[in-house]
Amino acid sequence: MSESDAFEMFAAKLILRDDLTEQLTLSDLLLDPSTPGIDVALLEVNGEIVRDETDARELCAGTGKLVVALHFVQAKHSTGVHSPELLNMGDIVRQVLSGDPPAGYPKLERISQALQYMFTDHATKMQNPRPAVHLHFVTAATTQTVNEESGQRRRATEEEKLSDLTFIGDASFTIVGSAQLVEASRKKDAENEADVVLKKSFNLPSMPGVEQAILGLISIDQLLLLIRNDDGSLNERVFYDNVRGFQGSSNPVNDRIQETLRSSGNLLLPILNNGVTVVASQYAPRPGDEVRLTGYQIVNGCQTSHCVHLVAGELEDPAMIQLPIRVIVTEDDEVASEVIRATNSQTAVSDSDLVALTQFQKRLEEFYELDPLQIKLAYERRSGQFLDAGITRTRVVSIREQIRSLAGVFSNLPHLATRYPKDLYERVGEEIFGENHQLQPYAAAAYAAYRLESGFRTSIDPKLKPLRYHILMAHKYLTLGRDSRPLNDGRIVPQSQIIVDSLRGSDYVGKLEEAATVILELTGGEVPTGDRLKRAAFTTELRSHLEQKVRS
Repeated sequence: MSESDAFEMFAAKLILRDDLTEQLTLSDLLLDPSTPGIDVALLEVNGEIVRDETDARELCAGTGKLVVALHFVQAKHSTGVHSPELLNMGDIVRQVLSGDPPAGYPKLERISQALQYMFTDHATKMQNPRPAVHLHFVTAATTQTVNEESGQRRRATEEEKLSDLTFIGDASFTIVGSAQLVEASRKKDAENEADVVLKKSFNLPSMPGVEQAILGLISIDQLLLLIRNDDGSLNERVFYDNVRGFQGSSNPVNDRIQETLRSSGNLLLPILNNGVTVVASQYAPRPGDEVRLTGYQIVNGCQTSHCVHLVAGELEDPAMIQLPIRVIVTEDDEVASEVIRATNSQTAVSDSDLVALTQFQKRLEEFYELDPLQIKLAYERRSGQFLDAGITRTRVVSIREQIRSLAGVFSNLPHLATRYPKDLYERVGEEIFGENHQLQPYAAAAYAAYRLESGFRTSIDPKLKPLRYHILMAHKYLTLGRDSRPLNDGRIVPQSQIIVDSLRGSDYVGKLEEAATVILELTGGEVPTGDRLKRAAFTTELRSHLEQKVRS
């Protein structure tokens, strides 16, 4: 790829939250070539990336409250900060927010259309808070250049113009230089580490696989040290191993937590709230009651932690308010998984939330480690487990990516893989990740998706990206000369090997392009709209076309 594209992806990966960038491949972050003023634009709704109006419709259906944020990145690998570029970025963002984006740039237009749909049809759901907008101008400039008065004055002016838009909530515009990039990179690669004071705590007796177990109380000001970044923002990385994300302020339980925190009865929280459970890889006592936790995750108490973060600024004395805390220090993944499962067993957690803890997932992880198909991919059963392993990110398969690739290759559900993934997660345990399923098709599907993404990075026309999961299904039909066997059928094992072998050679791009060509034969040479690709009717039509193709 070009140096400019690589820098834009690098900047976005460092600036944006991990839970957002991991929802799609990095190359998908980039907008259409030559898009003015912006290199990366993301619309986030309730923590999920929304790419178009269809995504917005699916996510808004049945949702009581919408927490919306937009993220824009402009990355320049030059060493200057030029006021006209800041002005241009601000202008383009305001056009997107107002429903009048520059014409001829489909990705930006679709994001603007999705936002306008929510403003028009679901405005009451996002009145409080109103959509937040965050602009990041990233450059290789020195700190001195970043802080020059002319650039900062223009930045402040553009931020003020955004704040003046009545339909927008929080607005921020930051200039990020080389020093900040280096620091962000260091923090991305480093393990979570914090020094906190645990008063009124005691150690539990020794247990197998557990180095240290502590029960006690932690004050709100100390909990904030565990859950916040240095700039006061919430550190989403510490919730990676939590079985579910924040359910929103309007959630009845979370609403009560915040109400209690703000009330005069907040001193009763030790008996009103279950508190937080922390699993750490290392523990070191410090002077007094202070301890240092390294490699830690908050595995239970995500809702409480988010509520504390939201209302902390309203509290008169956070040091006086206490919460229960459990700290388990272990490097045994099995023990950590049992802690996660046990501490969440009494809350309303769906089976799909706990998918990473099933025996099938553990077997699948081991299968990837043994690598009998020789695909050299790593399966990320627990989010973030390969952060320090030196494995190229493109070779790491997340649970989300695994589900989508399997749906495209073997399950004949490319329309669901293309959509907001809620429908696919509802099939976990039966049609996906069934305990009696063969493991080979999972690895083969992930390898096919990996090779396809490699093709997009090299020579496959990026305009075909919306077809990616349909291409995977078409390639299967063309390679096997028929549909694949069920996932629990032993005959799918050699079929999986055939698919992997077909994509090993240097001609793999041609094979995938052939699959795309067969799809375009059906559609008259045009890439179908996103709405059509997300419908089961198109998948049925395509399968019929493929079956005729392989029979002829």
